[in-house]
This record gives sequence, structure tokens and C-alpha cells, in this order.
Amino acid sequence: MRLKLFLLLLLTAVIPSLAQTTGVAGTVVDSNTGVPVSGATVMLDNQGLQATTDPSGEFRISTAKAGDDMLVIVAYGYQDVTMNVNIVNGVIDNLGIIKMLESNLNNVFYEDQNDMLFDQNLLEDEEGSAQSIAALTGASDDVYYNSASYDFQPMRFRIRGYDSKYSETYINGVNFNDMARGRFNYSTLGGMNRAFRDRTAALGLGAAAFGFGNIGGATDINTRASHYAPGFNGSLAYTNSNYMLRAMAMYSTGLNKNGWAFTVSAIGRYANEGVIDGTFYNSFGLFASLEKVFNDKHSLNLTVWGAPTQRATNSATYEEAYQLTGNNLYNPNWGWQNGEKRSSKIVETFDPTAVLNWIWKPKNGTTLNTGAAFRAVNYSTSALNWYNAADPRPDYYRYLPSYFADNQEAFDLYTDLWRHDDSFRQINWDKLYQANYLNNQFGRGGNPDNHSSSYILENRHSNQLNFMFNSLLNHRLNDHMTLQAGVSFNYTRAHYYKTIRDLLGGEYWLDIDQYSERDFPSDPQMLQNDLRNPSRRVGKGDTFGYDYYINALHGDFWLQNIITLPQWDINYGLKIGYTQFFRDGQMQNGRAPENSYGKGATHRFDTGALKAGATYKIDGRNFISAHAGYETVAPLFEYAYISPRIKDTAIDGLQNERILSGDISYSWNYRRFRGAITGFWTEMFDQTERSSFYDDQYSTFMNYVLKGVHTRYKGIEIGAAYKITPSLTLSAAATFARYQYKNRPEGTRSYENGMMDDINQTVYLKNFYIGGTPQTAANIGIDWAAPKSWFFNVNASWMGDAYVNLSPIRHEALPDLWEKYPTLEELEAKMGQLAEQDKLKDAFVLNASVGKLVYINRKISMNFNLNVENILNNKNIQTYAYQQGRFDYTNYDSTKYPNKYFYAQGIKVYLNVGIRF
Repeated sequence: MRLKLFLLLLLTAVIPSLAQTTGVAGTVVDSNTGVPVSGATVMLDNQGLQATTDPSGEFRISTAKAGDDMLVIVAYGYQDVTMNVNIVNGVIDNLGIIKMLESNLNNVFYEDQNDMLFDQNLLEDEEGSAQSIAALTGASDDVYYNSASYDFQPMRFRIRGYDSKYSETYINGVNFNDMARGRFNYSTLGGMNRAFRDRTAALGLGAAAFGFGNIGGATDINTRASHYAPGFNGSLAYTNSNYMLRAMAMYSTGLNKNGWAFTVSAIGRYANEGVIDGTFYNSFGLFASLEKVFNDKHSLNLTVWGAPTQRATNSATYEEAYQLTGNNLYNPNWGWQNGEKRSSKIVETFDPTAVLNWIWKPKNGTTLNTGAAFRAVNYSTSALNWYNAADPRPDYYRYLPSYFADNQEAFDLYTDLWRHDDSFRQINWDKLYQANYLNNQFGRGGNPDNHSSSYILENRHSNQLNFMFNSLLNHRLNDHMTLQAGVSFNYTRAHYYKTIRDLLGGEYWLDIDQYSERDFPSDPQMLQNDLRNPSRRVGKGDTFGYDYYINALHGDFWLQNIITLPQWDINYGLKIGYTQFFRDGQMQNGRAPENSYGKGATHRFDTGALKAGATYKIDGRNFISAHAGYETVAPLFEYAYISPRIKDTAIDGLQNERILSGDISYSWNYRRFRGAITGFWTEMFDQTERSSFYDDQYSTFMNYVLKGVHTRYKGIEIGAAYKITPSLTLSAAATFARYQYKNRPEGTRSYENGMMDDINQTVYLKNFYIGGTPQTAANIGIDWAAPKSWFFNVNASWMGDAYVNLSPIRHEALPDLWEKYPTLEELEAKMGQLAEQDKLKDAFVLNASVGKLVYINRKISMNFNLNVENILNNKNIQTYAYQQGRFDYTNYDSTKYPNKYFYAQGIKVYLNVGIRF
């Protein structure tokens, strides 16, 4: 009933203007990228009629008089476009694609550099919280968001503090955010950023012509072959970061006279060893897009790509380890074997993807884009595993000098080993092989027939099969109103399991749970990972430990109306959705024999969203905008289960997340001075969070779930640019924000060894800060487009108020604490110490770029970029940190299990040479 009423009101609003039928229409795009230019003013000069392009770059003037006129198009950052038009009575003349050339050639020149920075930032954020990049790509005219895209990234800056799941990414109109963690992993594009450059962005709750969007913004990537400029584009780059060499080539035919267009691209990225010891990088990607334009109404486009990648990575570790090695890029994940560095943490990914689109334009101003996509996500990361043996990780806390603080002799010995012995501070592969060799020769545990491995290298797999469908209608109702509507479906089958990567010289691995074997020696059922295959001996490539699927389905429908008037821009829309998922266990676990094997319960959720926005144009150069939205979001299945590797038990009372968000901004746009200041406020309710760690209190692996989490995000953003001269621009951007927990959620402990039932208790998080991103940041930069096609940029950024990610286990009630600290003064002092939330170090970064464009002839050009980040070689930039789940319940010593940190590298150089013809 509500939807019918909404449609009736919408229809009532547009009926009076449907009869206006004389004038012009078209689509305005960036001549270099093909991105629609929204907000451009389009005017018939002689008649004084004007319109504004919508988010898809489209415009229509339908109240004109017949005759000759001059069409003028004006947009900030672009050179004006003028063209003669002949208007025929009773006809809306579609002028097709109208290209605008950027007036700031710096943007054109720095394309290759931005591609590289974009790629590097994603690699440095394996968990995919680089939300700002996903939301901002394509927002080239917003000063603040441009700074947030790249300049604040050394500390993993997130726009407004939102996780990446609150930004949406579409490819040719198909929503590619996954259903597991709710985000789009940009690494699936394989670094082929030039092939995926044609992007349109909607910031925050702003209206988008390609989807409903989200509070963190939305981006649509267009890969239609006919939209690529014909010709060859190639580049070769060097950098001293995760990889060293990057080569890219792309060729496009453009649209030929027979209606065919084809684009192909390839990329290779390589490092025998990256800037971090013990890491390497190997990746190769291919992209192809083929389009057939049958006529002016129908076209079909197929896009395929894939980029198999293998890379060795580092892990966060203790401040003590960094200090002992004298290296803030110390990597505990490698060791020497046969004279070569071998890594224990190797990530392998390959996501082959295909997207098929049918574009139908039944009449001027109406487009129906129907797309279907298939994606096979293959992701694995390797890790050491051990059974009844010493911990092989060199940075295990019992191997650090601080563990022997009460024994000076041992303290000195371990300090010396850490500082001078590679075999001690790195993985000792020879020792691991030796242990397994002895098992092969003499058995283990007093049993000469037990030749199982003490150590192995395992692969942890998180794979998905995705089938996606989307149909998007974009219809111009009249000169001032457009209607967007869409329907989408996503079917996902996710597969989580482990396999043996390397037995490290052993004969086999015994597939049982060592913690259960220790705690329940008289109950052989408890220790079995699979009762259907008890005490199974597994070898290389075999599945073991856990094995389960998640089958999920999501569908939604959305509707949006955009109204563009001389003094007001208004948009409003709604969305309704449905989500369901269930677990399908492939092993019958001995700790949950009745609740682990086969299909589990199906969880179903109905969701909805409303949003609205308005811009008041004060005088054509000054604007006031406001947006508001309310949404309910289904829980993500990867965080919906307490211990999914063991059993089919979902969080008790699993429910939709609720989000209320709003912002208001003032922006100005003068010939030499432009900018905006924005205030925002977002409340999120009923969120869930899940983490896993080893629990020292009960000596077992622990899964921990928070439910009913309430967080608040509020702050101010400002960005401004001033043209000192036509070729010299000074820009500045800053944000001051606060992201906090605002309640005391319920935490659930689940013990994987089955020793105890799940335990629920209150977690005291209220007013603690959300970690993982700076909450205050500022940047100032200067760009100079010098004579003879030289380009220079210098910018400086300061980032602060970034907090360590909290471990909920450290914020539970401690009812026995008073026994250790019996006086009120001692108790309050200890409580204050335990409740303290550490901050990351504030950081200052200075960057510079220089480049040159060389035109060899009218068809061939070359560009040369040199970009230097962190010129001051600041090696003390902490990029991320988290509290450990482990806690000292004996002495309540908060320093016994200290925080773990990541650091950024020092000076980073990027040199690129490109050619176009």
C-alpha cells in the first residue's frame, strides 16, 4: 500500500509536464575517462533556457522554440563547450555524447600515478578497509574527498570512519559487494586500473543514477567497449614497495562502422622481494571487453577478466620485537631454508569474472540496462600449524626478553639472540623438519607407530561462487525530473575449509583437535574434527579441520526520483530487500555431533531503506545541501555464527542492523576559489562483531561475538582550492571527527574444545573509540602546471587521533579484581589502567611529484612521472594496531600481552613511463 501511494504521488507530480516536446537532449561526459559530468549547466544561449545534467550526465530542454541556437555547456574544471543546434518543432533532438575537456591538465597527467597509488593502498590493506578509495574513485571535483582518497592513506584513513561494507561498488550497473563481509575487494581487479578507470561516484547519501547507494557512497565502473578511446596505452613503472615492477598495456578499437568495439588489456606485477624482508609478489592479469551495437536502441556487451596472484605478506607484531631488530618493517613470517628465504604466510587469489549487459534505449531519455555476472572467488592464505610441539613463531611472547624480566641472565641471553641471530628471530625451518624427521624415525608420544607430523603448513580457504543479476531503468520524465528504478539478485555459495599445503617432511597429519585431546583424554568423540572419518590421516592437498558451505540469497528493489529546478535540486528514494542464508556442514564435529553436519536452519530477513536530499542554490555560486537516510541491513553471514567452523549456532536474537544518518554542507564555487564544509552524524544500532583468539584462562581457541553494538560517527569535513594564478593552485583539506561505541553490548564466548557451554556477559565499551583510522587529519598542497607541459606537486599531511582496536575480552567485568587490589585506591588505579585505550602515534608525511608530457607527433605522446612519498623518511608511522584477545587473569597485568602493530615503510618512490598512440 505504501509503495502504491508513493508511485501515485510521483505520477501526480510529473503529469503536468509530459506534453512539452520541442528542444534538445544529450549526455555530457569527461573526454578522457568517459565519466558522466553531473551538475553541468546546459543553456540555449539565444532563448535563455537552461538545464542541469543529472548524475548520469544527461540533460533535456523541451520547452524551446524552433530555429537556430547556440548550445553552451559550462562545468567547473572543464573547458566550456559551444555548439550550433537547429531545433525542429515537435522534436527532442538527441545530441548523443558530448565530451568536455578538463581545464586542469594535472588530472590527465597524474592518471598513471593515481592508478599506482590506488593499487598500492589496496595491497597494504589486506582486510579491505580502504573504504575511502572505493567510495571516492570518480569524485575528481571534490577537494576534500580527493585528499581523503590518497593523501590520508598512510594510516588507513576511512571516510567518516565507516567500514568498507558501507560503500557500494557496481560494474556496468551490477552490484559487486559480496554477501560474506559486505564489501567489494578491489584487488579482484588485478591492478588493471586503466581498464576500470571509467568510474562514476556518488558521495555519501547523494543520489546516483546507477543504484540506491549507501551511507559511505557508491561507485559504478563502466567497462563497455564502445566507451574506450581508440588506440594503444602502455606504461612501465618501478616502485620500492610491495612489488617492484609493473607493466601494463591496453588497446581499444573504438566503435567501428559495423557496430563492433573491442578492448583488451594485460598487466604484470612482480617483486622477487618487496620492501619488507621475506615477502614477494607475482601477479598477471587479463581483461577483455567486446560490444556489439546493433542499432541506436540495442547493444550487447561482454566483459571478462581475471588476475591470478601469489604474494607473501607480513603480520603485525609487538613493539618490543621492532625495537630488538631495529626495524619497524620486521616480518616474523619467514626464515632461511637451503640458503633462501621462505615465507609461512602466502596469499593466493584468483577471481575470474564475467559480466554480460544488454542496453536497451526504447526512446530518447530512457535506458534499460540489464546485466548478469558470474564470479568465482578463490582465496587462500597459508599458516603454520603444530600439534603437541613448541610454538614455531619467532615472535611468540615466551621467546621475547620481556618474558624473562625476573631473570637477568635469561633476559640478556634472549636479548642477544634477538639482536644477532637470524635463526632465532625468524622461523627455523630446519628445526621443524628435524622434529618431523624424528617422528618418522622413532614415533612420537611414546608410540613408535605414530609418525604424524608435529608441524605442517596449511592453507585456509575462503572461496565463493557468485551469480548476480541487475536491471536498471533510467527514465527522463521531463526537463527537470528523472526516475531511476532497479531490481537485483545475488546468489552466493561460500566454501570455508583447510587443506594441507606442506607436511614439512612428515608422513601425515592426524585430523583431531589437540585441545580436546588434552582436556578430554577419556572421551575419544570430543577430539574428532569429523566423526564420520575419525582419527583420519591426511596428506598434502587433503581437506581437514573444518569444511562447510554457506548458501545465501539476496534480492532488492529500489526507486528514486531526481528533480532539478533553477534554484533547487531534490532527490528521494526507497529500497526494499530480502536476505536468507544457511550453513551446510561437511563434517560431523565431535564437539557438536548433533549440530554440525548437513544443512542448518535458514535465517531470513526483510530490509528497507529511505533517503532524501536537497540542494538550495543561493546565487549560482553558493549552495546549501542536506541529506538524510534510514536503513535496515541484514546481518552478514560471515559474522552471524558464533563458531561456524565447529557448529551451526547463530547469534541468539540475530536481527537487522539499523542505520540513521544525515549531513549538511555549504559549498562555494567561484572562478578562482571553491570548496565545501560538511557536518555529518550517523548512528548504527544492533551491529554484530566477531573475533577469534587463543584463551589463556582455559587454554583453548576461543570465538567471541558481540551483538547489539551501538556506534556513533560525527564530525566536520572541509576542503578548499584557490587558484593563485591560472596554472598554480593551492588546496587544503581537513576533518575533525569522533567515532565511538555508545552502549554496553552483550558478548558471547564460545570454546572450540567444547569444555564449556557458550557464555554471555556484558562488555563495557560505552564511549570507547572505534579503532583503525585517524579521526583527525589535515592536508595542504600546491599544484603547478608549468610551461612546456611540466607538472609539479608538493603536499603535506598530518594524521592523528587514531586508536588501537579494542579486544572485547578486556572490557568484561572482573569480579575477582578486588581480591588482588583490596584497597579502594589500588582498585580504582588498576581499573583505570585496564580501561585505558592506547592511541597510535600522530603522523606527518611530506610528498612531492614531478612530471613531463612529451608530444612526439600529433598521434604519439609520452608521459614521465616521479612521485616520492614520505620524503622525510618517517619510519615511525603506525598504520594499524589491535589489543590481543589474551589476558592475564592471574596478575591482571595489561602489559603481559601487549598490543600488536603494523608500521608504514619510510620513503617510497614511484617512477612511471607511459606511451599513448
